[in-house]
Amino acid sequence: MLRKLNDLIEAALRITGGILFTAFVITVLFQVISRNFISMSFVWTDEIAMFCFIWSVFIGAATGYRKGLHYVVEIIPEQYVRANKLLKLLALLLGFPLIWVLTTSGWDYAQLGWRRYSFSLGYPLFYQNVVVPISGLVMILFTIEIAICSIRELWADTLVRKKASK
Repeated sequence: MLRKLNDLIEAALRITGGILFTAFVITVLFQVISRNFISMSFVWTDEIAMFCFIWSVFIGAATGYRKGLHYVVEIIPEQYVRANKLLKLLALLLGFPLIWVLTTSGWDYAQLGWRRYSFSLGYPLFYQNVVVPISGLVMILFTIEIAICSIRELWADTLVRKKASK
């Protein structure tokens, strides 16, 4: 059930991140063309580009986390499957406090945005910064799913080893 929920969340994040990244590229392209060819500058393009960039980065970080694209440290050779599964679980446990700090401190930081406004468009910066705790919450869901799967794999390996030893 959690896997299906996370699949839906990941699909929504991929679509949203793709749209926002495309908007970022288009906004920056518009900004470059308007400054260099039309000799006009639009202040709002900086803010839209920054908003889209921040959101696409944190959305991408969350989806990349689920796929294991951020970091991989191979300490033990591949053939030691059980040891690598244990290390994966250990990495999840050690990474969880960092994700918790990202989520809680990100929420505190986003809350500060209610008192700060964008220069040209005038929207509260809360809307720009709230993606930090959102991505943290999504990473927590992904961590729980990955941990459950890892524990099940370890448990299944243990049962297979016990049956094979009898």
